[in-house]
Amino acid sequence: MYSSRRRRLQSPPRRTEDVQFSGSLTMWQRSDPSMEASMNTARKTKSDIVIVIMQDREKLMDRFGVAMHDVRYPEVDICEFVDSREYSRLKTMIQVNRSFDIVLQHGNNERGQSKLLGDSLVTAFPDALIQSIGSKYFKCEKGAQSLNLMMNKHVSQVTEQIFEKSLALGAFNVLLKYINETRNIYFRLKSLKIQEIVIDDTCMIDCASWDSLEIVDLDDVSPTKHQFSQRRTLLAVLDHTVTANGARLLRSNILQPSTDLYTIENRLDAVIELNEKPQLRDKLRNLLSRAHDLDRIMAMCIQTTASWTVRGAESNVNQIVKLAQTLKVISAMRDTMQNIKLTSKLLLDKMEFLNDDQFEEMMSILDETISDQHIQNKKNSLALKNVKCFAIKEGVSINLDVARKAYLELLNKVDEVGQQEINQQFGQDVARLSYSQIRGFHYTVPTRDAQRITIPRIFSEVVRNRSTVTFSSKKMMSINNRIETTVAEVFLASDIVVSDIVERIQHILPVLYYAMDALSTIDFLCSLATYSNARDTVRPEFGTQLSVSQGRHPILDWANSDKTVTNDTCLTRDRRFGIITGPNMGGKSTYLKQVALLSIIAQSGCPVPADFASLPVFNRIFSRMGHNDELVRNKSAFACEMRDASTILKHADMNSLVVMDELARSTSTEEGIAITYAICERILTLDCYTLLATHFLDLWVLANQSTAVENYHFRPSSETREDKIMFRHKLMRGPYRGPLYGFEVVEMSTFPEEVICHAETLAKHLRAQSSDRSLFDFNAERKRVKVYMWNRIEENVEMFMEKFGENWKTNSECVKTITALRQHLIEELNKINKLEQNSISSCE
Repeated sequence: MYSSRRRRLQSPPRRTEDVQFSGSLTMWQRSDPSMEASMNTARKTKSDIVIVIMQDREKLMDRFGVAMHDVRYPEVDICEFVDSREYSRLKTMIQVNRSFDIVLQHGNNERGQSKLLGDSLVTAFPDALIQSIGSKYFKCEKGAQSLNLMMNKHVSQVTEQIFEKSLALGAFNVLLKYINETRNIYFRLKSLKIQEIVIDDTCMIDCASWDSLEIVDLDDVSPTKHQFSQRRTLLAVLDHTVTANGARLLRSNILQPSTDLYTIENRLDAVIELNEKPQLRDKLRNLLSRAHDLDRIMAMCIQTTASWTVRGAESNVNQIVKLAQTLKVISAMRDTMQNIKLTSKLLLDKMEFLNDDQFEEMMSILDETISDQHIQNKKNSLALKNVKCFAIKEGVSINLDVARKAYLELLNKVDEVGQQEINQQFGQDVARLSYSQIRGFHYTVPTRDAQRITIPRIFSEVVRNRSTVTFSSKKMMSINNRIETTVAEVFLASDIVVSDIVERIQHILPVLYYAMDALSTIDFLCSLATYSNARDTVRPEFGTQLSVSQGRHPILDWANSDKTVTNDTCLTRDRRFGIITGPNMGGKSTYLKQVALLSIIAQSGCPVPADFASLPVFNRIFSRMGHNDELVRNKSAFACEMRDASTILKHADMNSLVVMDELARSTSTEEGIAITYAICERILTLDCYTLLATHFLDLWVLANQSTAVENYHFRPSSETREDKIMFRHKLMRGPYRGPLYGFEVVEMSTFPEEVICHAETLAKHLRAQSSDRSLFDFNAERKRVKVYMWNRIEENVEMFMEKFGENWKTNSECVKTITALRQHLIEELNKINKLEQNSISSCE
């Protein structure tokens, strides 16, 4: 009966090389045995995501080829890049996935560099299943051949240069072998979508920053949606997706924002248009919620396995039903978008994908065999099973019709036997016939006291719950067994029909890749539009300065927009380094996170919570936000701080954003100030945009050495409420010279009063000595203001000359702007003069 299906599913014969490959896989062993016990928490089960890494062992630079595949989806990602000795880019690429298996080269005990990579990944990902295999399997020639054989050129996104990247090809060759041998999964020829990852098109944010900046919760591996009041990360705030693929796309774009300005602007155009047309946005979201994951359906169409099981047959039938339902959703979305005049290029492109005539061809093929008569609104277990049992139309397969007729007869037999046994033993209104996926058909008696219900002895498998008693009988269990056997025959017969359908649509399968991209992108855009519509947001501009007016922390703004304090941000090429001081609980750390999160939101293509925003496109965002000891790695808090600072000094450039909170706080005050000062001087030479929050008040003198440095502070309110200091959380210009409010926090503890009083006396004495040693240089401040304003005037003059030509001097807009800048210069100089006079008066 099923011999043809068996022949179709027959896997390729196992060659000697394949047997050797499977037997050569070994768990990675750390080079430091003393660390093995503390890190031996790796999973013993396999994950759906496989990541193969090939390292260049011939050259001195750390070059890597990576191939990644999720067996649930029909895509393979490959790339080749140069990384740092800390493997920061590689770790970030891996961490984007929630759970994964990693395969490396082994036989590297004599290769210190490769051994270092394995140990580093074991330490970074203790829960991952990390295996290794001999380098002889990483063959780039076979990888190139496999790529040509498996790649669908119509939908793959690769360049011709990919065949010159030997490391990526070697990793791809091992990836295919690993999936074949460990998962028993084989792909049809010319079926895979191969996507070459372009590293330079994404903003690099390290894994530690994801957690410290509250972008995602690394401890929350559950993909379930958060409740409205539980959104405590940036991802949770922005995530209003209704499909799994849309959620995946959103997460990857938040963790690795785009650096391609063209892509960012196109997304912003689409989000703005969806907000201007709320009925379209809501209609699309409603339709998307009814669509199924096309990638799971595609995986069923392009994968074959070495075994044929009832469970697999049932899954295939289920997927083909979902395909038919999703094609109807695509048709409805196409009609919806065509009825509205769209202007944004991105939405027009996705609508063009959905307009392909091949969708109608595929739908007509499915209509010939797939029936929707049994698709009901009921979502109970029996209704869902019946949908799959009767998914194929009557008359398509004789064997299937015979099996389904037997199934219907058994269902009638269940009703007959059930009614008879209930009437004989209980009466009509006492017990009822129920169905569950695990127990099949059984009896249920609703009750408030399950222990007091007496069940006749002819019944067995009695289970007493809080409000019900469930049980069965020998006759019913016998019928359940017969139903299980009959349903298995139905699924196996249906799977043969499904296999024939898949063969018929193979030539038009690439259109589903375009549909996957269109549906996930539209869901992603609708999610951003839903967020930006729910809060007061503005479309960001992009340029060379980081200028935000009335910006709000996106997570705090979502939790309670009425109480969120707004703050301005201004960093330019000339004043690119901000030093922020102030008391504890003043808002320094929150402000740093706000600036970084607003940049991430903007580069993801979403309006930002502010009145105005002009931002650079950053290629890297660095953060150093609080550290504790790392006992597993045998590193103190100070060592962790210096490690992060070293990474910043090595890799930051003029297109980077750096936010640092209390640098060098874990050592003595003298050393901390000296180290922080030296690091800041070095960062100034890198020309990156930097914000430093610190309690080292002496660092304000750095502004006397460079015009690129600006001092800011958070100052508490002069008002008190119930003897408590009120914090305004408002950023102000200039260094902090206010009272020592840190003792307010100390007084909340159980410290003896005499200890606190003595500490306050010492602190005031030390501050007085510090003030005597570091007098404010008013001449240097005047010079800084003049240089800054001169640069501002030069920038505006160049812009006006380009905009208005030779007559720029007589243009009213130019005259107004230059006059305003001159007036601002005069006001700033007058403020400095007033401060100098007050300082002289206080000394006298």
